[in-house]
Amino acid sequence: MTTFYDLAYAIGFTPWETSAEVDRDRLDGFFRAEEEARGRTGTALDLGCGTGAHSVALAARGWRVTGVDLVDRALGKARRRAAEAGVAATFVKADATTLPADLVGDGFDFFLDVGCFHGLDEKQRTAMARAVSERATADATMVLLAFANPIGPRFMPAGATRRQIETAFRGWTIVDETRPPTDLPGMPRIARKAAPVFYRMRRD
Repeated sequence: MTTFYDLAYAIGFTPWETSAEVDRDRLDGFFRAEEEARGRTGTALDLGCGTGAHSVALAARGWRVTGVDLVDRALGKARRRAAEAGVAATFVKADATTLPADLVGDGFDFFLDVGCFHGLDEKQRTAMARAVSERATADATMVLLAFANPIGPRFMPAGATRRQIETAFRGWTIVDETRPPTDLPGMPRIARKAAPVFYRMRRD
């Protein structure tokens, strides 16, 4: 998938970023719910952070944020985005299936995945879930977006079912799922076809 994302960012084909901009209030609602449940902000890891829109939004709310991605072009844009917004966020080139502590840090309260897990194969998904658990606090939570439907050729994200998520994330429980509207003005057609689902998860 890294090759696909390298090319996608190079040519500007990033419908996942457009979708996030169109439905920004929904993610803000998730962040607010996390803060209310804890009574505070915390330390967050944004998996497959892309150009950093969500990382910057979290940082602006007072979270200590690290974003990880493997695409240099996206990480460069993320760092510029944070600088322009005047917020402190760390962006690291790292693989979401390993998350080395010496690169990304440790003890994260909250994980955000807006389209990383569902683009991996089964072995990679298991590895990512294990890596997340190793970097998580005992009471960590996670919001994960996955497509319910595959959206095209094999090099595109295949999507993930609830069962596949639960199989990978042993020791976590899905506590809520939300199917956002896909008919919002400006929503890319590809996102409408994908039938995205947000899962909120809690470590057991």
